[in-house]
Amino acid sequence: MNAIDWTKLPSLTALRAFDATARTRSFSAAARSLNVTHAAVAQQVSALEVHMGVTLVDRSPRGVALTPAGQVLSDHLQQGFAAIADGVGRVLEQDRARPVRVTTTSYFAEAVIFPDIADFWRDNPDIELSFTPSDTTIDLVAEGYDLAVRAGYGNWPDLSVTHLLDSPTLACTAPSLVDDPATNWDRVPWLLPADSFWERDALQVSGIDPDSLTITDLGNPSLEIRAAEEGVGLVLESRIDLKRQLDRGTLKPAPIPIRHVSSYFLVTPPREPRPAVRQFMNWLIRTCGDTR
Repeated sequence: MNAIDWTKLPSLTALRAFDATARTRSFSAAARSLNVTHAAVAQQVSALEVHMGVTLVDRSPRGVALTPAGQVLSDHLQQGFAAIADGVGRVLEQDRARPVRVTTTSYFAEAVIFPDIADFWRDNPDIELSFTPSDTTIDLVAEGYDLAVRAGYGNWPDLSVTHLLDSPTLACTAPSLVDDPATNWDRVPWLLPADSFWERDALQVSGIDPDSLTITDLGNPSLEIRAAEEGVGLVLESRIDLKRQLDRGTLKPAPIPIRHVSSYFLVTPPREPRPAVRQFMNWLIRTCGDTR
């Protein structure tokens, strides 16, 4: 295929105005189909005739008729615009069929997303979702993800950020420890990762010196919560992440005031989300609103 010399082609606006006029044989009808004024369509068609140096339409009180040159151009434009519409439709169809890739922590997915995900699929049966639970930050752009749910302060550069919800941070352990008046909380170990950044901030905000605590690093958040359920120690997490354990009664807040609040954000790459992604984003925002 020969390269197109775009400098010699008329404007797309003028070609669209002429195509609409040729199809309807009326400036007024063409204007309605394009949601512009009658004068705007007539001016674009006139500008196209000047650009091409030929008369494309015969104007009369009875309406608009195509000249032989206008008929040739109309035939080719109909084929060209039909091909463009077909190409756009195929791309959108493929795009909607592509799974929406989501990354978040397993706890947030279990507490917020999965309990109501059947409602989303009932209303959007043609949208496939692909979840990647991860406790580490993933590069959304480099890894090809559509969105993430992250806890933090919302200050991620070069990404689009939407606040979802706030959840109080709790120190929790087994009900047997909480209900025992003889429990010495100064001796109960804290189940925290060695590189606990936000946890240390949460403790310091609450007036607790992290360096004065006995800390056990189990190397995995799931193990920390499971150990806390067995009364091995205290786990520090947001209420929303511990919702399932709190509802089942396997964990209970300890009488240790924590004045930290965990904020969750919907994070997307810096581009306009495709329709399927936007549909899931809107559902998640509504779901989080109902969770508060």
